[in-house]
Amino acid sequence: MSPVQNFEQHSRHLVEPDLPIQVRLQMVMEVRDSLEIAHTAEYLNFLKCYFRAFSAILLQITKPQFVDNPEHKLRNIVVEILNRLPHSEVLRPFVQDLLKVAMQVLTTDNEENGLICIRIIFDLLRNFRPTLENEVQPFLDFVCKIYQNFKLTVSHFFDNMAMTGEDVKPMETSLSDQGINTTTATGSQLNPSTRSFKIVTESPLVVMFLFQLYSRLVQANIPQLLPLMVAAISIPGPERVPPHLKNNFIELKGAQVKTVSFLTYLLKSYADYIRPHEESICKSIVNLLVTCSDSVSIRKELLISLKHVLGTDFRRGLFPLIDTLLEERVLVGTGRACFETLRPLAYSLLAEIVHHVRQDLSLSQKGRTIEQDILCTEFRAIMEFVKSKIEKVFCSCVVNLK
Repeated sequence: MSPVQNFEQHSRHLVEPDLPIQVRLQMVMEVRDSLEIAHTAEYLNFLKCYFRAFSAILLQITKPQFVDNPEHKLRNIVVEILNRLPHSEVLRPFVQDLLKVAMQVLTTDNEENGLICIRIIFDLLRNFRPTLENEVQPFLDFVCKIYQNFKLTVSHFFDNMAMTGEDVKPMETSLSDQGINTTTATGSQLNPSTRSFKIVTESPLVVMFLFQLYSRLVQANIPQLLPLMVAAISIPGPERVPPHLKNNFIELKGAQVKTVSFLTYLLKSYADYIRPHEESICKSIVNLLVTCSDSVSIRKELLISLKHVLGTDFRRGLFPLIDTLLEERVLVGTGRACFETLRPLAYSLLAEIVHHVRQDLSLSQKGRTIEQDILCTEFRAIMEFVKSKIEKVFCSCVVNLK
């Protein structure tokens, strides 16, 4: 595809009202393939010509799509271009408008475009933070909204679709709320950003960054956001997951674990806000250990959150749950990768919990604790043996090579 030669002429043609969608799509692909110009002295001229055109495409010429069609591809490429813009001083005059465009797409579009917009928003707030404090609250309002919708999202994916083998479709309510008609469209379905586990997964990291940057926002938003997050992590999800919903279930648990990580981040600095939810949060952490899939990354993050809780007096909420935590499959999972990777961390955490409640353990609990300790010791011995064997083989290979 040939690079764009005349920015001004090309950008004017791009927003002509009667331009066919396929031609407009082809033109934005040409711009994307010419984006290396943004790393040259022509960057300002590029922005002056194209930023207004891109804004018009996203806010006026096209509408959010919830099926994979050419109009969605057009919007997706434009959002991708905006995400790839270098965050130099040249971009600063456009930052306020770019942030507003990204927020509009995030709150109204599908999850694919929404995920890109979260990255745009995060990078803008990080790189141009002194001037954007007034633009932060709309994002926090959006985060509150997706947590308000969380229970409905879980119900949509699992209650409504558990008995069918069909792919889950976006909620009709989310489309009608936004005034978008998809009855004539064809293609695979796309979830609205307001009903997306992936969007929930990405949001806590941005909120954590914003709270670190603008401490005054904490008191204004924590009272509303915290109960919504606590309610979200307490939702168990389905007891049995049909094969066609396995990915959705993993996304659900990933979103809940990211939320737990955010809540445990708040423990030391904002303990007074967390204290009323101590028991509920501890129960949710243990329930997630019981129900989450055998994903090493998800379970490791959950164990790290458990470690943070144990470092505070909130650990008291875990004491009534010691029987559940003494089960090996709860701490480590059942997958081989989890067993090999997470067992040392899991048992060190269990030892710490037992240390705090050792005076209150029943005889049977003490027996199970000793059994787990023996298993952990045996595991470490085996790993040391394997390690020594590998080192011997390696040394012999080196000698043979010499």
